[in-house]
Amino acid sequence: MPFYRTRLANSTLQHNSVGIELAAETMMLRKMPILLASLVLLCPGLGHGDTADPSNYDECIIDAMRGVSSDVAASAIIESCRSLFPEAKQEAAPSGTAAARSLTADELGRLKARAKVFGSTYRVTIENGNPNLTLTEVTIAVWDDSDLGATRQEYSEAVQIEPLASAMVKYTVHYRGDETGWNWKVVAASGAE
Repeated sequence: MPFYRTRLANSTLQHNSVGIELAAETMMLRKMPILLASLVLLCPGLGHGDTADPSNYDECIIDAMRGVSSDVAASAIIESCRSLFPEAKQEAAPSGTAAARSLTADELGRLKARAKVFGSTYRVTIENGNPNLTLTEVTIAVWDDSDLGATRQEYSEAVQIEPLASAMVKYTVHYRGDETGWNWKVVAASGAE
C-alpha cells in the first residue's frame, strides 16, 4: 500500500476512535444530572453547601426540603432523614411501679408543651415539671378556631417522661378542610409515682 493511503487509513482510524471517545464522554455527561440528583437526595446537606450536618430528624427535613416541589423528591428526603435519625421507640413503664392515674389540675398545670407542626404531624416537646410523677400518657386537643361548629379532636400517646425531664411526642392529626387557624393544647395526662 502506498504511503499516502496508509497515512489516510491511520488518520481515519484515529478519527473514528476520537469519535467513539467523544460519544462516551457525551453519554457520561448526560448521566451526570442523574448522579448529582441521587447524591443530593442521599446526602441532603450537600445540596445547600452547608458545612454543619443536621443534629436531628427535624433539622434534616427542614434543611433538605428547601426549594423541593416534587412529592417524589420529598418522599426520598423523608426516607433519607429517617434512616439518618431512626425514630426512638417509646419505653413501657417499668414493672413494679405504681399504677398510672389521671393528673390533677395542679399536676397538669406543671406541664409545659411546645409543638413543631409539619402538615398533619405535631411533634410536641413536653416538659414534666412534677417532681415525683412519671408521665405515662399525654392527650392533646386540636380544634379549628375559624369553624365554630367543628368539634374538638383529642389525640393520646403513650409516653415515658421521668420527673423534671422532657421528651418529644409525635401525634398524627386528622384535619377536616384547611389546616390554618387550628389550635392545640395539652388537655389530660396520666402518670405514676
